Amino acid sequence: MSHTIQIQSSDQNHVRYHAVTEGDAYMSGGTLIFRTLHFAGKEIPCGAIGGVGTEPEYRRGGLVREIFTEMAAECARREIPVTILHPFSFAYYRSFGFERVADHRVLEFPITALNFVPRYPDLIHCTDGTHNTELAAIYSTFAADHRHLMFKREPAHFPTGDPKKKVYLSRDEKGRPDGYIILEIENYFSVNRMVSVNLHVHELIALTDEAMTKLFGFIRMFEGEMETVKMENTAMIPEVELRLRHYMHTGITILPDIMARINDVKLFFESIPYPAEAGSFTFKTAEPPRSPWSGNQTNGIWRVTYRDGSATVEKLPDDTHDYDFAADISALTQLVFGYDSYGYATARHTDNTEWHTQAPDFFRAFPRRPAGIFEHF
Repeated sequence: MSHTIQIQSSDQNHVRYHAVTEGDAYMSGGTLIFRTLHFAGKEIPCGAIGGVGTEPEYRRGGLVREIFTEMAAECARREIPVTILHPFSFAYYRSFGFERVADHRVLEFPITALNFVPRYPDLIHCTDGTHNTELAAIYSTFAADHRHLMFKREPAHFPTGDPKKKVYLSRDEKGRPDGYIILEIENYFSVNRMVSVNLHVHELIALTDEAMTKLFGFIRMFEGEMETVKMENTAMIPEVELRLRHYMHTGITILPDIMARINDVKLFFESIPYPAEAGSFTFKTAEPPRSPWSGNQTNGIWRVTYRDGSATVEKLPDDTHDYDFAADISALTQLVFGYDSYGYATARHTDNTEWHTQAPDFFRAFPRRPAGIFEHF
């Protein structure tokens, strides 16, 4: 069916794409949001794709591929090195060069399982935005601690005006902000009283062990009112799970969550941080068939040489060069984000890879790191 792709920008960071019929009926669409995310302590620009969907009568006609082609061109124009999304199907988005790089992790346990920490009531209830600058500073310090994917936030982000979500700030003994927690009570009224369901912990950020103990101690203040704690979005905070000592009481749910893809090899590998120790690795990569992203920025053999925290990237002129490993752009993205990779022994099992060496300099630069995103986009 004849159609056009309409492109609308509500502001410089939001671009909406709609496929419409000649009669202007909606067929398919998606949104490309430009954000900044953390990668191992450095902030890099990112494209976040959301709201992708096609009306049933227009599906399987290549409309999303057309929209992604426009998105890829916009990312190239803005020099955006990486794009992320929440998938409805991993196989579907893998055909566009995306791969799983982070999960959503939920911890559920009885509130009595926190009996190893003392109760702590002395947090500051943030109600009017007065403390948002402090909250944003805590978040930024935490996100910069060699974690992947956490979006850069401004103070206005924090939901102090949300009647359901309550934000509490922690300060250390010298009055310096050192943590915060965002809670939501889930309960219902039955006969003559409120019955508890879950105490939802949407975010828990602690800059020190002492701060984490205080935040756990504050959760204990809900004993008698709530029975079960449900900690969400903890994939990027493994230290939370390490502090829960009654392991048999803790249920852990892992929900595959974030996919990403490298848009431009040279731009990406020159944008991110590296070890101070010198190293070098060479790899071969390629786009999947019919990819809407340009192979000019990805296909080929690439040599990365790093020293003192930064790198130079060279595209080798032909296919006669040796390389440490080959990986299509999906697998390469998963490897550099360190997803479930402890080194060669694990990574060599990654699909669509071929290993000629154990690539020690690559794995020194890209170890496994905590990764995840609190908010949906």
